[in-house]
Order: sequence, then structure tokens, then C-alpha cells
Amino acid sequence: MYPKILNKDQTDLIAQLEFINKKGFYLAGGTALALQLGHRTSVDFDFYTDQEFNSQELWNEFSSRFKNFAVSRIEPETLSARVKEVGVSFFHYPYELLKPVVRFGVIDLAVIEDIAAMKIAAVVQRGTRRDFVDIFYLLQRYAIKDLVVWTVKKYSGYQQMLILKGLIYFDDAEEEDLARGIKILDKSFSWEKAKQGIFEAVKAYQLAMLKR
Repeated sequence: MYPKILNKDQTDLIAQLEFINKKGFYLAGGTALALQLGHRTSVDFDFYTDQEFNSQELWNEFSSRFKNFAVSRIEPETLSARVKEVGVSFFHYPYELLKPVVRFGVIDLAVIEDIAAMKIAAVVQRGTRRDFVDIFYLLQRYAIKDLVVWTVKKYSGYQQMLILKGLIYFDDAEEEDLARGIKILDKSFSWEKAKQGIFEAVKAYQLAMLKR
């Protein structure tokens, strides 16, 4: 784990979140991935659970525990808010985990396989620049074949060709700034390098499939 990717407010908040375990919440998204890869910082905590939960009850519990708690969105089984300067979101997410969660302090994290599949699903739908950055660093450690297999296993409706097409569609991501308070910790990183790395991995995989 790479706890140093968190700032003080994030570290302090995580240490106080043991109470969310009773609803089966686990941290996923960019922060959970960065804690396991150490490639960048992150600004938000995204928690998921396959259990149904009452958003109003969760809001009430946070309000009683944290003075600096401000809600930005509340819907059935969805809650987004801020605690001091840390964004926190909670979602009902009915997809089964590929592997058991791992413990980080007092909270649970989704493992690489699940986060990678969720990142692939995100870019297939409409990827942000940070999603592609995360995939680029995943590809430094894992084969693209692994990412595809995990995604198809987690989301039964996803087809391989749709995944590969989404991985090299950068148009929407080109229109946004990576910043958002995020810092890439690899000094050699560039957006062009990330795009090229993903593109080459996809093309090499497609070529290998044609040779079968």
C-alpha cells in the first residue's frame, strides 16, 4: 500500500470511517487504485456496496459524527458530500466483486482486478482523463488481456471489441484538464505518453488475436 498518496485530511477521515463497514461499503475508484499502485494523488473517496442502504440514514449518521459535513447530492441509495475538503460518495453497486476486499486501516478496499474492470467500464461509457491515466499505469503491471478478461467477467454484457474501442477513444478526455487537485507522481509522465502507451497495447493485442 501507498498511504502517502493521501493528504492529512484524507488520512484523518479514513481513520474515522469504521462505522460504514456495517453496510458493506468498500473503497474503489482512483483513490483505492492509487493506494495500491502509488502512481498519483486523489481528491475523492468513492465507496460502493452491494447492500441496499438508506441515504437519509447515512446522511444523519455523518452529520452526527462530523461538524464539517456538507451534502451535495442525495438520492435513493446514493449520497455525495464533503467532509472538510474531502469529497465522499456512497453508491449501491449490485455487481459482484471478482475477489475479496482487502483491509486498509479500518476500511475495506476493492482489489486491482475489480478496480481495473470498473475503470474499463468507465472509459467505455465516457472516460475521463484520469481514468485513462489509471489504465496506463495498470498496463505497466498487467497485460491488456487480463484487464479485458476481468471486465467481461464482472460485466457480462461487455464484449471484447467494445472494450478495445473504448480504450482508444480519447476525444472526450481531450476536452478536460487532468488537474482537479490530482498530482501524477511519475515525473516522466505526459498525457501524450499515456495515450500512446494505451494505443500500442490495444493494437498489439488486436494483432495477436488476428494471428491465432
